[in-house]
Amino acid sequence: TLNGMLPELPIPGEKLITGNLTLDAATTYLLKGIIVVKSGAKLSIPAGTVVRCMGNINTNPINFATLLIERGGQIEITGTASHPVVFTSAKAPAARDRGDWGGIVVCGNGLHNWIGIQSNGQLGSFRNVLFDPQLAFIGGNDNNDNSGILRYLRIEFAGLIYGPAADEITSLTLGAVGAATEVNNIQVSYANDDSFEWTGGAVNSTRLISFKATDDDFDTEGGYVGLNQFGIALRDSAYHDYVYPNVDGLFHSEGFESDGTWSGVEKVSTFTNAVFSNYTMVGPIPVGSTYNQFSTRKKNVFRRGVMIRRNSSLRIVNSIFMGYRNFLMIDNDSCVRNTNYPPALALVNPKTPVDQKSKQIYFSNNLIVNTAAAYAVKNDSTANGLIEVTRARGAKAKLAALDAWLREPGPLANNIDPVPFTTGTVLINPLAASTSPDFRPVAGSPALSGANFMDNPILSNLITSSREISGAITNANPVYPNPVQSNTELYFGRQVESFGIFDLNGRLLRYGWDVDRVALNGLGTGMYIVKFNDSAQRFIVK
Repeated sequence: TLNGMLPELPIPGEKLITGNLTLDAATTYLLKGIIVVKSGAKLSIPAGTVVRCMGNINTNPINFATLLIERGGQIEITGTASHPVVFTSAKAPAARDRGDWGGIVVCGNGLHNWIGIQSNGQLGSFRNVLFDPQLAFIGGNDNNDNSGILRYLRIEFAGLIYGPAADEITSLTLGAVGAATEVNNIQVSYANDDSFEWTGGAVNSTRLISFKATDDDFDTEGGYVGLNQFGIALRDSAYHDYVYPNVDGLFHSEGFESDGTWSGVEKVSTFTNAVFSNYTMVGPIPVGSTYNQFSTRKKNVFRRGVMIRRNSSLRIVNSIFMGYRNFLMIDNDSCVRNTNYPPALALVNPKTPVDQKSKQIYFSNNLIVNTAAAYAVKNDSTANGLIEVTRARGAKAKLAALDAWLREPGPLANNIDPVPFTTGTVLINPLAASTSPDFRPVAGSPALSGANFMDNPILSNLITSSREISGAITNANPVYPNPVQSNTELYFGRQVESFGIFDLNGRLLRYGWDVDRVALNGLGTGMYIVKFNDSAQRFIVK
């Protein structure tokens, strides 16, 4: 077992990896306690490896059954489509359940603002791990930090809850993880809390699946700014957040939950401003049903496809939302302000954005189905089937303004209720038995049309082609200096809507939006391509 392979320490419940350790795919391992990959060490897990995990919150000390990678440590999980790496429960199949073990926690050296701390902060779940209070510190100043590879990984029955709301370990936690880390093709099934959680950092991802979690599918906070493309979330209304009901009313089971800072009022220099594109979000309300058919408890716990609060910005584009009470919740004036929508800004004080260039909630070209049947407005002036506005003065007026914002034909161009919320109108069969859901669009589905990459001001410069690389202009005027020295800044000479810097193989190395310059620290000598656009035109420059 993994428990037996690693040296025991005087500190109970913790085992350290201090060098390079490679597991054997032919061996099934047992994970107990907390396995810590120390700075400078690497744990490699090849394709086809199965790790069975056994946690127990009733032991003293608690058996957290968690794999933790410290800052400077590396994890290399290199599964394949046919032979994924699997972390699952150690119990017999019939006895397995959500919360049988902790999860995988990766700590990086990226930027964050967690609890107002700009660099060295500790993930809240580990503040009460008494036998080692130094676990899970995150942060630094390198958003291009490399914590390794997470590729073709399946995580099942994780999510350990051992105390108040902050004392919980999520299935996959990425704390201030940098963009040089590879994260793709990961499925989290039957999570006891959130499936995926990002706290700061800039790690990117492709192809994530959250299957029947109890709490949030995708949780972003603490200044996370990564790019995420292609994802699926499927809810099961039989399972929801364990802490509901809670007196502050904040604990609900959402599709996306996004926090900017701990309380929303800290003065920080990095903001949650992540992008999610091409996500299919199937909510808890079954196809053909309505929110009002739920029990009172389910009505209270299942609310939104997206909840944005505490001065956060989130950008969700080219995605599908169906089966939610509300598609979007804008919580508090800090987030109303971050929409940068003039009729909404006129209703808040101050009436202008705090920082329009670094913070903007943005929704473009999303297919939203079931708003009319999701939530029947009665005396509630803060929500309708499309949007909810809470904890903000004059919520009724702000609700009307932001409803109009989401329905604008441009620039957001969301497609709202083009078909009824019935079987066979959007997806083939997303609610089939757990082994065979089918998320493909039916013939004639509105999901088959409308996805727009070329004109989207966020995504247009984040992919490139061999034609663009070969045709790029050399030594053109729009960027300076050119050539540029290492570890300095490249200036665009204007505020750009978005930019991407690529190597000659088309690999995206730097990206951003609403800036006039970019730091080039860490790029080696060579030729690179920069794509960017302002309000007038697009440039591709060597």
